Amino acid sequence: MVSRTGFRRYLWWARSPWLLAALNLLCVVGLCAVSAFMLWDMRRDAERRATGAAQSLVQVLGRDIARSIGMYDLSLRAIVDGWRLPAVMNADPETRQLILFDRAANAENFGHTLVFDRSGTLIISSKSLNPEPLSYADREYFQYHATHKDLGLHVSVPIVSRLTGRWALIISRRLSNPDGSFAGVVLGSIYLDYFRQLFAALDPNHAGTVTLYGPGGTIVMREPYDEQLVGRSVSATDSYQRMLQTRQGVFTGPVMIGEGTRTFAVAQVGELPLQLSIALTAEDIYAAWWQKALVLAAVVLSLCATTIVLTTLFQRELTRRKAAQRATAALNAELQQLASTDALTGLGNRRRFDEVLARECQRATRTGKPLSLLILDADHFKGFNDRYGHQQGDEALRLIAQAMRGSIHAYSDTAYRIGGEEFAVILPDTGEPSAEAAANRIRQAVLAQAVPHASNPHGLVTVSCGVAAAPSVRDCKPVTLIAAADAALYEAKRQGRNLVRTTAVERPFSVIEGGR
Repeated sequence: MVSRTGFRRYLWWARSPWLLAALNLLCVVGLCAVSAFMLWDMRRDAERRATGAAQSLVQVLGRDIARSIGMYDLSLRAIVDGWRLPAVMNADPETRQLILFDRAANAENFGHTLVFDRSGTLIISSKSLNPEPLSYADREYFQYHATHKDLGLHVSVPIVSRLTGRWALIISRRLSNPDGSFAGVVLGSIYLDYFRQLFAALDPNHAGTVTLYGPGGTIVMREPYDEQLVGRSVSATDSYQRMLQTRQGVFTGPVMIGEGTRTFAVAQVGELPLQLSIALTAEDIYAAWWQKALVLAAVVLSLCATTIVLTTLFQRELTRRKAAQRATAALNAELQQLASTDALTGLGNRRRFDEVLARECQRATRTGKPLSLLILDADHFKGFNDRYGHQQGDEALRLIAQAMRGSIHAYSDTAYRIGGEEFAVILPDTGEPSAEAAANRIRQAVLAQAVPHASNPHGLVTVSCGVAAAPSVRDCKPVTLIAAADAALYEAKRQGRNLVRTTAVERPFSVIEGGR
């Protein structure tokens, strides 16, 4: 047993002020070092979260704007196509109005859709059957098309509409005669109120200034809104030139209007001459971090006891680790979902298809219930890509996937993209008649999309489908179903495409006529 005298000898260091001071100093230095590291890491994390959120926001805004302008451009293309048809242009004004202008031309914040002849005189308007023959030959977009043979979409700088007096962004296309000579211009106007409302609908707590730039660096819209800045060009600024080079990403540079430095999250709006940026100040990025830093500093100054400090740091570290584990688990779940999903169409991918088909075959074998498999293939799809480009090919595949989802909505987890233009549908507990009906619904839904396909004898994007139906069997194997469905698909292709052909496993083909 240790005597009181011996115990005091063990605590000799407690009676040494220099040693206690050194120990306290060591604890303070250690505490400050740990605190400084945490503050630095939190600062970096605050910057990553702020710039990441801003980058995500400009990307979402860019997709929305590109999609809206793309839809409006489809209306302009329809007018250009109609211009080439004498039957359309020689029709009475009311009939011609119905043919040339669809509902997109009358959407909210989409202004007049106008057609001008080669002299710049207004001849057709989406808002009037007998428009006043005003001259627009002095407008930049008219002069551009008159001097350029480019048939693509032209986007103007913001201008004030002569018809409505409102700020608008003009998108236009050239009209050409059969010999290629200039015949006029068709244009659509998008009021800047559209962009203003789009920006105003953002989360009010988002950080930074959101700006949309048009051709030549002109400001189309800015949030917070300032009408005096609309139409102002910032093309001469270093940050705008860097934004054009970056196209999409994050960089730090001088402000385009005013003084100071900003962190810019930028994104190109599709293939249009439009750019989006969110300019973040240091206050925007580190506002929340400063609050946390002050709280932590107060804790460090008030808690000098080594035990309390170490306990506090341990609790903070444990909390951070648990948050990281939760974030990792959520990320793993998301990655698992991505691993089984086709990124282009949102359908299940080939890996998911193989897993589900094997599982359903086992279940069919165990329960004795029927199982059917559909394999679909887009007809003449290589010709479609060669003629219209891979971007339009991707859009066609998405439309096929949409048609599949709409046609088999009563089922779940059954539609897959298993190849480039090849799709599959697994129908558990489904016999041959129901499987045939589902295949024809999909084929007709794709046909109803009416996507032009000049390389297809049917003139539209179509699909051929092979159906394999397994009745009550003792041993249902995936390879057998796939082989039978592939054989049926080949038969549909051989007999002219846009057809459904079906076979019961281990029985010959039965013919199901498809619409041509």
